[in-house]
Amino acid sequence: MGGNNIKKIIVISVVLCMALISCKKASSPTVPDNSPVAFVTKWGSQGSEDGQFNSPHGVAVDSAGNVYVADSSNNRIQKFTSSGVFITKWGSYGNADGQFSYPYGVAVDSAGNVYVSNRRIQKFTSSGVFITKWGSDGNADGQFVYPDGVAVDSAGNVYVADSSNNRIQKFTSSGVFITKWGSYGNADGQFSYPYGVAVDSAGNVYVADYNNDRIQKFTSSGVFITKWGSYGNADGQFNSPRGVAVDSAGNVYVADSGNNRVQKFAPQ
Repeated sequence: MGGNNIKKIIVISVVLCMALISCKKASSPTVPDNSPVAFVTKWGSQGSEDGQFNSPHGVAVDSAGNVYVADSSNNRIQKFTSSGVFITKWGSYGNADGQFSYPYGVAVDSAGNVYVSNRRIQKFTSSGVFITKWGSDGNADGQFVYPDGVAVDSAGNVYVADSSNNRIQKFTSSGVFITKWGSYGNADGQFSYPYGVAVDSAGNVYVADYNNDRIQKFTSSGVFITKWGSYGNADGQFNSPRGVAVDSAGNVYVADSGNNRVQKFAPQ
């Protein structure tokens, strides 16, 4: 066979091979985009007008995507659409029903009721109508000393990070005390200022153990399951973790406040 014919066969083979590769790529499923989540929008500025904030702390989202913000130093809750359009607000400084003294934690149940921690727990409709309240200063069952985080499970039970009492308290949706767990210390199930609290779809409870620089996980009745974290800035370490949240897939997100970052962990 002549040299020119051999060259023609090689060229044809390369072309056919490239065509096959191209077809295979075209028929293959799209590779997921693992790039960071894109910024969508923002809203708010310093002030006391609608849509402005003064030291906002807690934030929660209902099943319709509406966003509730504990506008702490303005002593109110503000409600927005998912794109930041102002809907309504409620609250003022004081200790009467529907008033606040620096509200910190906020949570929403499946019915749209809103729970706010503020030396006590207050429950409102999604439009801010007062429903009930419970709690007072102290360390007896149902009492609080600077409660911060609040979370609601799928059954409507309410979990409160009773921070200065170094414990978690669990209530019915109407405020009837169910159980509590925790004491001061760094052993399993103990806390040093528990700050944030979250509940997953299975009812497991996650607590941001602020001064112990760790996350602890419990059953819904307070039985210790596991923990992770230590002081530092490496992956999986924390410096004063404050907020904790769980998504529908069980991934855990931690506001690692002293390190100015958010860390995400797998369900296990």
